[in-house]
Amino acid sequence: MNFLLAAMFLATITVTTPPSGNWCTVGHIVMVPDGREGPVTSLDGDMCEVLVYGDGHASQWAYYVIEPVYPQKLESYAFGH
Repeated sequence: MNFLLAAMFLATITVTTPPSGNWCTVGHIVMVPDGREGPVTSLDGDMCEVLVYGDGHASQWAYYVIEPVYPQKLESYAFGH
């Protein structure tokens, strides 16, 4: 059953891959396909390196496989008095 699901996901990814338009930016919080979240730490072409919360190392994901998480939990800076 797991093999069948993996084959289905792989087929879906290869068929529905957009041509370009990497929307990933360093610092954005994203969700990987298994439901875990983490910030994007670096970019390499179509690949986004994501440090998933709870993991000790970053993993690479194609930008069209991951999804942005809203609202973003980015650092905010207070300007003024």
